[in-house]
Amino acid sequence: MGRNAGRMLAGGLGALILSACEGYPDAAPPNAPPALSLQELRGTPGVLRSDMVVPAGQAVLATGVVPLNGSLITIPYRYKYTAVLTEDVMGHSFTVRGVQAPKGAPGFYAGTFAGGRYANGPKDMWCFLPKAVGKKPDEICFFRMLPGVAAIGPGAGSANQYTWHYFEAATGTFNMVYTPIFERREVEIPADLKLEYRFYGWEGDKAKIVEFAVGRWVHAYDVHREPDGSAQMKTIAGVLRISPAPGNPNSATVRLAPLP
Repeated sequence: MGRNAGRMLAGGLGALILSACEGYPDAAPPNAPPALSLQELRGTPGVLRSDMVVPAGQAVLATGVVPLNGSLITIPYRYKYTAVLTEDVMGHSFTVRGVQAPKGAPGFYAGTFAGGRYANGPKDMWCFLPKAVGKKPDEICFFRMLPGVAAIGPGAGSANQYTWHYFEAATGTFNMVYTPIFERREVEIPADLKLEYRFYGWEGDKAKIVEFAVGRWVHAYDVHREPDGSAQMKTIAGVLRISPAPGNPNSATVRLAPLP
């Protein structure tokens, strides 16, 4: 996700879009927001999501034995960078017309991704919630791949807009908008913002962990086991150490230690 370490598989997207759109603006409008600085993009090395979110409350750690598909830890969070649209986001492609996200919708930074040969914009993803001002859709994300336009990210069902793991633009979509104009400021995001990590079993020298955000699947991780048989993940709440439960090969126990 949607993270700085994410990737974008551009393929022939630029050529496809050039054939499907009306041509691109030569430059971004003067009030287009700049990309985040390298300092702002820097999270804690090795800590999942630390470039995007911070803890916003007490984590709930599992007690006792965690069965298959059981929750290891749930972490309330907030976004490090939020914003409000100061202008309506208008469609650009022939398949996208009219207002796609209204002025006043709150949103958040959702990751910076590599670009293809046609991507010379900020390369960041910002997601907004039109539902917060009484509009549809519930969430919509814009990848600023070129200075004057942005690609609409895939909708719910194909991605988790709240926590992007990666962004694959080579989807055949021609859905482009004029670059979103927003003001970065602290705003409330009207959603149940929680990261959750669930245990999906042991497989050889790995623990299988699945990440959820706002109750939606994000990504599956294979976490290598340590010499003592445990596996550890660095989360924004601390170091999660998962160990085999004695006498039960399909379950685990879990401990949480502070980040070093």
